[in-house]
Amino acid sequence: MSGTDLHRPPIKCREQARSLIHKYALFGTAWAVLPVPIATSTGLCALEAHMIYWIGRVYGEELSRPDILMLGTGLELASVGLKAVATEGANLIPVIGWGVKGVIAGTTIEGLGELVIRHFEQKYPGKLYFG
Repeated sequence: MSGTDLHRPPIKCREQARSLIHKYALFGTAWAVLPVPIATSTGLCALEAHMIYWIGRVYGEELSRPDILMLGTGLELASVGLKAVATEGANLIPVIGWGVKGVIAGTTIEGLGELVIRHFEQKYPGKLYFG
């Protein structure tokens, strides 16, 4: 750790969590364009669960597997219908559809992350992140 890291002012947890969400969304977008049907969905679900875990860590909580499953499942169920229809529609369009699937994945991850942040902000309004 350098001397400048020690004097870095804290930021809000939501800002740190949003930074993580953007990274996960970029990775999810890239993952979604892979032409591997089942592996893509499974990989995206695992990615989203991992993101939920690390957002919890930003807020100082170490979520258990059941916690992640409960949080993620509820949010996933809310978006699964929309995601399925959009993904199937994208598959009907050769080549361009892959890009559309990437956009859908990235947007879904961003939205899911924002809902998780909202959950933690209700528990810890304005909490600071010290890294």
